[in-house]
Amino acid sequence: MRKRLLLIGGGHAHLFVLETLRNRKPHWCNHLDVTLLSRDLHTPYSGMLPGLIAGHYRSKQCHVDLLPLSARADVKLIQTTVDGLDPVRNVAMADGQEWPFDIVSIDIGSAPPLSAVPGASAHVVSPRPVEQFLHQWRALQKQIDSLARPIHLVVVGGGAGGVEIVLAMAHRLGARRDRVKWSLVTDGELLPGYPRRAARLMARHLADAGVALRIDTAVARVEAGKLHFADGSAAAFDAVVWATGAAPQPWIAASGLACVDHGFVSINRHLQSASHPHVFAAGDIATDPQYRWPKAGVFAVRQGPVLADNLLRYASGRSLSGYRPQNGYLSLISTGGQHAIASWYGLVWEGRWVWRWKDRIDQRFMRRFSEPFPAVETQSAEDSPRM
Repeated sequence: MRKRLLLIGGGHAHLFVLETLRNRKPHWCNHLDVTLLSRDLHTPYSGMLPGLIAGHYRSKQCHVDLLPLSARADVKLIQTTVDGLDPVRNVAMADGQEWPFDIVSIDIGSAPPLSAVPGASAHVVSPRPVEQFLHQWRALQKQIDSLARPIHLVVVGGGAGGVEIVLAMAHRLGARRDRVKWSLVTDGELLPGYPRRAARLMARHLADAGVALRIDTAVARVEAGKLHFADGSAAAFDAVVWATGAAPQPWIAASGLACVDHGFVSINRHLQSASHPHVFAAGDIATDPQYRWPKAGVFAVRQGPVLADNLLRYASGRSLSGYRPQNGYLSLISTGGQHAIASWYGLVWEGRWVWRWKDRIDQRFMRRFSEPFPAVETQSAEDSPRM
């Protein structure tokens, strides 16, 4: 009897699943039906988003087209937004329909936790969904010159995502610097978890770009046109981009899956749900309580091959491979122009050459999934290497 594998989301890890399904097609096509449910047909590559905002890339260069990838892998692609999951009845709910499965894999990413601050959901712009954010960003650029006064643009969040976004926007609008006042607000230190040298370099780049930095300043409430801080002060704004932390979609916790940290799927070392073994999850939406790696795209990319292998192993009743996150990883943070800061095991470098290094890595990733999958010798899940 053919089993039904349902992939929810077109995230980075699922790109590797599509690649593996294409390369191992003879080993699964006779006993498995695969469907991918994705909100977007063109999935954005997060590593290139700052470059797209800054104007270094075109949209097509930063989005993976899921249609040809799915077609070459013999995977049925449905554009829809999943809003529920029942792991007991084995169905996913999307746009009023039910999608049955025997095995399901979830790779839907995360979004900033807007609900944590009163008024944020109603008055700020979120970087995700990416397409919605890009639409709002383009509209904002058109409005700037028509306004009678300079505008104040605020980015909330002092992590890598926040600094990359504010510097990318400032670079794109560099010729209209007299029309925009920039601020970056963070409730802690700048670039937490990074070497202090990286934070000092980034603070200098923010100052050079005209970005006012407010550290150790928590936002307590947002109302139309005004941020209220925990220390009692306030600041007016024309637009706020909220780039803090990560929050799961609420339907994950409502599904009955074992969750941690207010709604992230709790997984074991096989990327398998801690409560429902036929459910797998990867990327930002998943958390292994034993490791708790950062919510960063590099982990979704590393999980991808293991997830793909384990889905095929589980479908055929074989033992599963283990995923162990690396203790450290290379971080390349762009600073607006074609310049970046690199951080690796406490070592820090910066320069235009770092940006070129980052660009080569990003372009290689995009070529991998934007061109026909290379012909490789197919191998069974049992013969594939463990990671």
